[in-house]
Amino acid sequence: MLTSKQSLVLNTIQEMAQEMGYLPTLEEIGQHIGIGRSTIHKHIRTLINNNYLKEAEGKAAYQLVEPFEEEGSLPYMGRIAAGFPIEAIPDQQNINLAQLFCGPGRYVLKIAGDSMIEAGIWDEDYVVIQKKNSAREGEIVVALVDRYEATLKYYYPKDTGVVELRPANSQLQSMFYPADQVEIQGVMIGVFRSY
Repeated sequence: MLTSKQSLVLNTIQEMAQEMGYLPTLEEIGQHIGIGRSTIHKHIRTLINNNYLKEAEGKAAYQLVEPFEEEGSLPYMGRIAAGFPIEAIPDQQNINLAQLFCGPGRYVLKIAGDSMIEAGIWDEDYVVIQKKNSAREGEIVVALVDRYEATLKYYYPKDTGVVELRPANSQLQSMFYPADQVEIQGVMIGVFRSY
């Protein structure tokens, strides 16, 4: 995630490049937003390191990254209302899906069933799981019961030595097991679906 200054530098570069037809120099960027050249250079290095800009050959310090050029990312165009309409304000950035969902010890499972629909997890959705053998109370976990059956549920350990595996569907009841019969295999970090 970019700081407000880094976002300002990136947006200024994009706007100036569109207006002028070429990439602005560090001095031009600094003059436009009132920041010194060395600070602009530092922000550009950070933008390059985070794949918002890329290294350039020759005299140029940087190049723009085209919206679909960064592998594993999609253009983020801003927010949209799912209730009352809101003002449409363009906010072009890239969302790196690999950074959001991928990483060491992560894997994907496909959902079968409707026990988590009130958490926004539907039948046939995909969930991204961070492999872990412990979880905090209230997290959505992959729980292996009796070393045989796995389920995705909210995790609520009790002081009595019992674990509650709670669904997110008001039509279903929680399941209760002795703690030694429940093995945490991972914690959910994301969900996605394709239509």
